[in-house]
Amino acid sequence: MMQAEKMSSIGKMAAVVAHEINNPLSGILTYAKLIRKWLTGGEISGKHREETEQCLDLIASESRRCGDLVKNLLTFSRTAPMNPELTELNYVVDRLVRLVKHELELTGIQLQLDTQADLPCVSCDPAQIEQVLLALVMNAVDAMPRGGNLWIRTRTVKEPAGIELEVRDDGCGIPAEILPHIFEPFLTTKESGHGVGLGLAISHSIMERHRGSIEVQSEAGRGTTFKIRLPLNGDEHGPAGADRRLAGSIAR
Repeated sequence: MMQAEKMSSIGKMAAVVAHEINNPLSGILTYAKLIRKWLTGGEISGKHREETEQCLDLIASESRRCGDLVKNLLTFSRTAPMNPELTELNYVVDRLVRLVKHELELTGIQLQLDTQADLPCVSCDPAQIEQVLLALVMNAVDAMPRGGNLWIRTRTVKEPAGIELEVRDDGCGIPAEILPHIFEPFLTTKESGHGVGLGLAISHSIMERHRGSIEVQSEAGRGTTFKIRLPLNGDEHGPAGADRRLAGSIAR
């Protein structure tokens, strides 16, 4: 029974990945053929110069899209390496805010930051935690297409001792029938070509690797709250305990 479920999951993954990679690859092939045609006709420096630049930009973006999909699959399958460092999560939040600030402004989303001062450092892979935070923020953005409010908060918690990072929005919320499956892979309501439903599944996998947790509370029409927790450095059950010997710097 377990073997059958595993094969079914692998088959579904292969079908989704093949479909999602085939689309950008088809585009890359088309743009490459156009450029070769213009090169053969000696038209690159003439009327097709601007179109050639656009084709090259599209080839680059579609190639990155394929690379991102492979990277996400590696992370989800837990074969991507972890690079733990002593990290102040407030700096991870700051970097993320700089990354998404423009998009939030364009969509009319008001950001409210509540970061605890003198937050203790945690041992984590800052790039992977930023990936989790980005997934949660973009999930909130998708839930507020006409604008709204987004809150990001950091604080220390007890029992067990750790750092909590909360992302809350007042968007459309998650339907009750989807909520129990929200961290399952390939669960998505987006159109084809706009994601394969791995963002939250990858976030869940990353938090497990960090010996942390991620939870969600949501009500349709009223918004969603995600909370992630990371153990403090004194917790020997933190991420890659053996690798902590290498973590000598604070990620800023």
